[in-house]
Amino acid sequence: MKKNIWDNVYYRLNDETEIKLSVLFCIRYADIPITDIEVKHFMLTATSVNFMDLCSAIDAVVSDNYIKKVWRDEVEKFDLTQQGNELLDMFEDKIMASVRASLKNTIDEYFRREREKAQYRCEIIPVGKDAYHVDIELKEGKNTLITMSVFAGSRETAIRLRRGFKADPMGVYSDIVSMLSKTDDSEDDENV
Repeated sequence: MKKNIWDNVYYRLNDETEIKLSVLFCIRYADIPITDIEVKHFMLTATSVNFMDLCSAIDAVVSDNYIKKVWRDEVEKFDLTQQGNELLDMFEDKIMASVRASLKNTIDEYFRREREKAQYRCEIIPVGKDAYHVDIELKEGKNTLITMSVFAGSRETAIRLRRGFKADPMGVYSDIVSMLSKTDDSEDDENV
């Protein structure tokens, strides 16, 4: 069962300064510019902070020049300024250790899920009445390792294929590569 952080005083942030420092900590720990929505997601997931207080704190750190808005990936994101880094260097230890640990765990989990989402795609596509195929794509960084569409027939078979791929995408890829790379001595390699 997930802990109820709203009742736990070790995660409660009421002080405006603590909220501001926690926002700066989120941006520094993420180590890349992050969006306003991501900051709010991290703070609301990891701590018990009032949403309106959080919005006010974010506006305050922007206006105080502790964070700056940058344009990355066609989205406006936040990044720490030199002044924000210096402030956090001086006062990071004033953030409760439980809040820092909770924020670190939340940020790590978020980026782990984002990496997983970016690594593979597996969708069930209807192609007719009671007929489906599964579109599979596996990437490693920016390189596409495999893209294929498999006719599954029934929806149940398509669901089983999707589950199998999601359980071990690299294993499926390795099996396909090893199956395709088996050589048959009788085959004429010059016709390839």
